[in-house]
Amino acid sequence: MMRLSLLAFTLLSQLAISQAFAEETKRPNILFAFADDWGKHAGVYGTPWVKTPAFDRVANEGVLFENAFTPMAKCAPSRAITLTGRHLWQLEEAGNHMAYFPLKFQTWPETLRQNGWNVGMTGKGWGPGTARDADGKYRHLIGTVYKSEKTEKIADGITLTDYAANFGKFLETTKADEPWCFWYGSLEPHRKYEFGVGKRLGGKSVDDIDEVPAYWPDTEEVRQDILDYAYEVEHTDKHLERMMAMLEERGELDNTIIIVSA
Repeated sequence: MMRLSLLAFTLLSQLAISQAFAEETKRPNILFAFADDWGKHAGVYGTPWVKTPAFDRVANEGVLFENAFTPMAKCAPSRAITLTGRHLWQLEEAGNHMAYFPLKFQTWPETLRQNGWNVGMTGKGWGPGTARDADGKYRHLIGTVYKSEKTEKIADGITLTDYAANFGKFLETTKADEPWCFWYGSLEPHRKYEFGVGKRLGGKSVDDIDEVPAYWPDTEEVRQDILDYAYEVEHTDKHLERMMAMLEERGELDNTIIIVSA
């Protein structure tokens, strides 16, 4: 899954290019899917115990990263890196967890908004921490938040947020020929998991797991835990699949840059 400085550079480069040819080329939309604690487990990576058709499609029709890393595997600082393209040590307070996001650092969604993109998000964005504008008000680092649409309870540990439906609400706010950027911040597959949900709802078997990491005991409970994680990965992927279907229905898929990371 794609990670950082390169990502911000790619997006902002695309912005500059699209502006330069604005009169001749329609500016691209951007759908950025960012999962919480998803490792390198997907069908396209050869993982037999998880099905990720949406992610696999993005990889097969685009670019798949095989060797990527983060300098900080923690929510707020890694997301600050993602949103700015800066190294951890360049972000001052934003390089920490439960931190303050300095006003002087601008995010690429803010840059897109300033240049005419409709910008929105659902789920988890930057955080945990505090981000305020010059007037002390809440700063929309990623865009307008869409969270009204909910689902029925699926399992303990899975949010009630209907990410795809909220994306649909966002699309309703975009004007004809207006480019947009949407951040889909899945809270899954972050712990905690409902024990046994992978087997009960996902139809999985502990025998599906080809390998248990050497630093874990290979027990029934550990294998069940891996399957529960897999179920939440699939939950994340299903919402991405629904979003892509919406874009196909609207005829916008070919003009949308889709990036999936974690």
